[in-house]
Amino acid sequence: MFKILAMLGNRKYIIFFLIYKNLQLKYKHSALGFLWSLLHPFLYLLIFLTIFSHAFPSIQNYPLYVLSGLVFWIYFSGGTSALCLVFIKNAFLIKSFNIPKTFYPLTELGGELISFLLGLIPFMVIMYFMGLHITLNLLYLIPVILLFSIFIFSVGLILGSLNVFFRDVGILWNTINPAMFYLSPIAYPANMVPERFKFIVQYNPLYHFLKIIRNVFYDGTAPSLHYMVNCLVITTVTALIAFLIYRKIRNGFISNL
Repeated sequence: MFKILAMLGNRKYIIFFLIYKNLQLKYKHSALGFLWSLLHPFLYLLIFLTIFSHAFPSIQNYPLYVLSGLVFWIYFSGGTSALCLVFIKNAFLIKSFNIPKTFYPLTELGGELISFLLGLIPFMVIMYFMGLHITLNLLYLIPVILLFSIFIFSVGLILGSLNVFFRDVGILWNTINPAMFYLSPIAYPANMVPERFKFIVQYNPLYHFLKIIRNVFYDGTAPSLHYMVNCLVITTVTALIAFLIYRKIRNGFISNL
């Protein structure tokens, strides 16, 4: 099937086929399948509620605060980890078919995005019972998710491109990824970070995305213009760096895969 599509050169159908293949492989031989996308953040939430539910009295409605950050963190973590290995995983296809190499990270993220969106629906129902306000401000999720997805794609393209030449990149990212969770104000408020360490949080790109995500989910308002601009700048710069790195080293992919 893939060979026929590649020969025909129908890029749209190739993208759809690769997304379907990625989703199929992700849940293959899994008893729970897609339910893992729901259990993952739910188990995190139970842990944080058990340990930290009374640790931050300054946060009203702590379950909603945590869950609104958790769902998006898991999308970031899963997306960047998958893209870090995307070229290596698809080495045979890259060597066999002459289609743009960017199709592979694009479709990989497409699969992650579908899983994220399907998981977001039941979690929004849960968040409704936690106090989520259903207003027109929720429509701001569309540009926020789009911007966040471009950021994830850009970070993943950098990691995936470099990982072709330096396999330590993948190992290093698997080490840094969990650390970034604790450096991001997901389970705790940013204002509790000691003054001398605040720069660590504030220079973390995820901090700025969490601000606009929580504006919509937790505060029930439009995203802060200040943090929205910050996220736009962060995404643009990251995308530019990703493009330059990928363009510089893409010709050496086949010989290193």
